[in-house]
Amino acid sequence: MRIPGADKAIGNLIKWSAKEEWNPYWERLFAEHFDMICDRFDTTEEEIADLLGDAFGMVFGCVFEDFLTARFGDKGEKNVIDDYLKRRGWHEKVPAKCYLAALRDSVLSLYEVIDLDPGHRMTVRDSVLGGDPITVEEKLGSETAVLWDQIAGRIVTVNKKNYFTGSMLLFSQEVADEVLIGIDKMVKNIKKKLQKEAKKQGEPADFKDEDLREMLLNKSGARLFTRTWLIDALDRASGPLPEIRNTDGNEIVFSEARFPLTGEIAKVIAALDKINEFEKDEHNDLRWTWHGHGSPSKRMSREKGFAFETDDKAGRTILGGIEIGKGALILSTNSKERAEKGQNLLLSRLDGLVGRPLTSHQTFEKMLDERPDAPPMQSELPAEVAEQAIHSFLDNHYRQTLDEPLPILDGKTPRQAARTKKGRAQVISWIKKLENSEGRRAASQGQQPYDLQWMWQEMKIADPR
Repeated sequence: MRIPGADKAIGNLIKWSAKEEWNPYWERLFAEHFDMICDRFDTTEEEIADLLGDAFGMVFGCVFEDFLTARFGDKGEKNVIDDYLKRRGWHEKVPAKCYLAALRDSVLSLYEVIDLDPGHRMTVRDSVLGGDPITVEEKLGSETAVLWDQIAGRIVTVNKKNYFTGSMLLFSQEVADEVLIGIDKMVKNIKKKLQKEAKKQGEPADFKDEDLREMLLNKSGARLFTRTWLIDALDRASGPLPEIRNTDGNEIVFSEARFPLTGEIAKVIAALDKINEFEKDEHNDLRWTWHGHGSPSKRMSREKGFAFETDDKAGRTILGGIEIGKGALILSTNSKERAEKGQNLLLSRLDGLVGRPLTSHQTFEKMLDERPDAPPMQSELPAEVAEQAIHSFLDNHYRQTLDEPLPILDGKTPRQAARTKKGRAQVISWIKKLENSEGRRAASQGQQPYDLQWMWQEMKIADPR
């Protein structure tokens, strides 16, 4: 925070709010956030804190900020910040007092990240209230956030600049969607009740959705966000990871096998061209796709877990990719079983042209680990080679996916779904999730994210940023 004196003022406010006269109000509000959660998971606040570790500090911060903005008493005449500014505000610098006043009047909402200037600022859009994009001065957040993140936070304006307050909660795309759907339902129910009551009283019943949304956020938005975030966090912390397999039923393990070239490249190319299962890339003479046979949906039951599908328009499964570069032939697959099969095939058909391979494996969990403190992927391969291999794999996968039916699109292919208004909205949400997931994967492994800009163009959809 770059507001002069703001951090010191918050520290003074924390001490002030610890006064005995505020304890009953704090205990009541704290219970409103946590009691339902503790009952649901049969646990205590202390156990939740132990389980979530540092992440608990952020949700606690959101609860405390809710306390600072709350108005207590029969007529809402009591507020901690008002009390502090009235009795001790003369101690604080003018920008700090402006910050405390803005915090007092702030509302916790859900913001979607639409642009980033790492280390300086980020641009967000209010996912609940809508409106114009907001550029926020934010050093740390802009360094850790990725495109399309959904962040619950409070934005305050001081000296014509916008800032996030100290506490923010990151929501997954799926949970954020659930929150927004839930808010839509609550707004509809509130609107029906108000219209019914207005009709009884003979009063106008013109209630605007945007006004009701703002009212909902002011009244119970903070509890809605903290409870939802806690339920998701505790479910993930206590539940098993979903089983993710490829269409052969094998565990997803991204494998790279590097065969040193011992023969002439021209002879290696000629030998690869003769393998029926290999299809040369029409844009690159040094790259081939390894095809299998049959429909993956018929071989892989969804009951076994999530299926990681990679197949072409003809229904042939993509078993892997082959590429020649830097004195080596590189085989890329998404399972150890396919890696072994591919190595045996290449060694038998390229006898005398390649040496024994050097192999490395990367599990799906590690590849997609979203922890911001996760170390870069450790592999026997150089970082740039690993990055290139992942990008090549994702390029093949996503380009084929555009012509494959997806459950998230109601069983339609992305191209089919994009032809209708409802389907187009689903495709936009789907691409956002892909870009967000890839951005977080790349950040966790110290890599450049795979660029999905081509997909917006391919779907003939304007980039929604």
